[in-house]
Amino acid sequence: MGPGIGQTSQLARCLQLNALALAFSLAHTIADYGIIFGVPDANYWGMATYLGVSSAVYGWWGWSMARAAVGSRAALPSLMALSGLWAVLHGATFVYTPITNVLADVVHFGSLLCGLWAAYATWRVLHGGRVAIARAQ
Repeated sequence: MGPGIGQTSQLARCLQLNALALAFSLAHTIADYGIIFGVPDANYWGMATYLGVSSAVYGWWGWSMARAAVGSRAALPSLMALSGLWAVLHGATFVYTPITNVLADVVHFGSLLCGLWAAYATWRVLHGGRVAIARAQ
């Protein structure tokens, strides 16, 4: 039986929250893609650029999480920047929609809250020293 929620290491919690922030941010990216380019006369160069930048950011995020999981302290500032900036930027772009469009609000608020929470958890691991990473292994 694995550790309970209270016994989860700081690094494991940081990675879990980054995965959650990544998921909300990706949901926002997919929704925006459908809204922006879901028209018949879509700009294909804009589409390619949007997908290229998004793919690079999520690839970088996944790579940083994998590096942090094996104990690389160099990956932590990268995770903090991604969760604190990219996910929060997605969450802070509120679309003031009617209450009937609850999904848009869930994606925006989820991205904002989980991004901030993940950035804080990453900051705690980064400032916790080598002990926080060593306990996770």
